[in-house]
Amino acid sequence: MAKTFFDLEQKLFSGLSERPIWSQFLRTLAQICNAPAAFFVIEGLKPIRNMTATVSPDAQAGAQFSEHLNLAKLMSLPPDQPLITDIGAGESPVVRLSLASGRSAWLVLQEGQGAPSVCLDLLAYLIPTLHRALPIYEVLAESERARRVAEYVLETSGTGILLVDADGHLVRANSVARVILADAKGLSVGNGQISAGSPATTRAVLEAVADMASLQSAKSDPHAYVALAVDEPTRIHPLTLIIRPGPPYGPVSAPIRRTAVIIVRDPARPAMLSNVDLERLFGLTPAEAKLASRLADGDGLEEAALGLGISRNTARSQLQAVYLKTGVNRQGDLVRLLLRSAASQVSAPIDASSGG
Repeated sequence: MAKTFFDLEQKLFSGLSERPIWSQFLRTLAQICNAPAAFFVIEGLKPIRNMTATVSPDAQAGAQFSEHLNLAKLMSLPPDQPLITDIGAGESPVVRLSLASGRSAWLVLQEGQGAPSVCLDLLAYLIPTLHRALPIYEVLAESERARRVAEYVLETSGTGILLVDADGHLVRANSVARVILADAKGLSVGNGQISAGSPATTRAVLEAVADMASLQSAKSDPHAYVALAVDEPTRIHPLTLIIRPGPPYGPVSAPIRRTAVIIVRDPARPAMLSNVDLERLFGLTPAEAKLASRLADGDGLEEAALGLGISRNTARSQLQAVYLKTGVNRQGDLVRLLLRSAASQVSAPIDASSGG
């Protein structure tokens, strides 16, 4: 049994790096206890009530298990005392553990054919180890949430982001950047390294990347950047790049690998303003929103009127109404306002395979 305990402890800590987390630990625990499955149940962040997250190697099994959980019953259990009780999914061995954040976590074995006393002894033995592992989980979970939020913001911003090493080798790219690279117009990746439309521009990009990577430090410096235009013969408007040092690496003394961030904007890419959002944000009518969206996409008033199938006088009248509602009185100011509004951050799903 000592070997079994040691094996579970090893899987508990090594499982922190697994995805899904703790998969081997939960499978092994269920197998030892002859239970169909084992789950971690984590109380949600306050002030939200009646929320839990179930950790399971099988997402579908975890979702089904969660449907029947009784949070009130879970919360009523005494901490650090393994019990066999009905928590909404049948009589189950369960132990409640207190987290440093004031929340709780529960390790639960689904009702099975195993010997209850063996399962309870096993849970009791694991309690000290669980108290060491769960704080690490909380730190990792918070970091993961922050990473996902940052990625989500970047994916919905319409801005291409490339992370490259000091030699210009691609480390990571968001979906917008992958579309731009797939277009192979001005900026591409060859043999893993960033290249531009001409040797001279490629040299300029790589030199800027090397310079910015050398400036990567423990704290970010908003003044450290290089702006470049990446021209391409078939394009009227070049890609625009802002190259900055890689992410701050504090509190360590130096990064394992020096990097630079390339922020890519394609001026030719449509703004893709949502008419519905323009209506909600500025109180425009559907007709006014359609006109405003076309103007923001670069149409002149006559071109927009033609595209919408309305007369020039109707377009002028609608434009005056838009001016009144948005508080501007010039077309350039209107376009600037719309492109800086929240509506410009909403775009259609990006299909990297189509390059559009």
